[in-house]
Amino acid sequence: MLPKIVTVRRCGSTTVDSVWKNGLPNSVLVSDRWAAQLKVHTKAKQICLAHLLRDLNYLIELESHQFATQFKELLVDVFKAKKQLINNQKPFQTDSQEAVDLEKRINEALSLVIDSEKYPKTLTFQVSMVKCRNYILPCLYHLEIPPDNNGSERAIRTIKVKQKVSGQFKTGQDAFCVIRSVIDTLIKRGVEVLPCLIQINKLQPV
Repeated sequence: MLPKIVTVRRCGSTTVDSVWKNGLPNSVLVSDRWAAQLKVHTKAKQICLAHLLRDLNYLIELESHQFATQFKELLVDVFKAKKQLINNQKPFQTDSQEAVDLEKRINEALSLVIDSEKYPKTLTFQVSMVKCRNYILPCLYHLEIPPDNNGSERAIRTIKVKQKVSGQFKTGQDAFCVIRSVIDTLIKRGVEVLPCLIQINKLQPV
């Protein structure tokens, strides 16, 4: 999916629906577990595994349950597998032994019994993973799907830098977002930015 940066006052599902009225039926949405994102109609979804690793590190320090350690090791192996698949330019097949093994490990981890009184936050995380079960491994079956949403976060970093340097936008925020969306799309496509911006400018009506 290519970047689209917009300015909004609120980040709920109503706002998301207003920006993408028909959802994203031809796209794979890579996001964290924010409910508004998971509700969007898409071709497929991938949750950000980097976010999950941070959550698991917290759970390991806080409650030290076997599930958190086991699930973290699984995700580390997913990142390693993704790197290898990209190097080989060959994604997993659903019937490959590597895929079967990872799917089995996920199911085993999600079936672990967790005491809700001793490990409440770990149980909450496990329940969330059960709901997002089908959004964990799509990145291994399709080379184009990243295992995290770091690309999106990099795309909005320039906005955060501006806020830190000169504060909030007073005017021009919509134009800024359009330009940044175009620039980030060109970067993702591996196209030189400046020549394209010059060409776009020439195509604008006087």
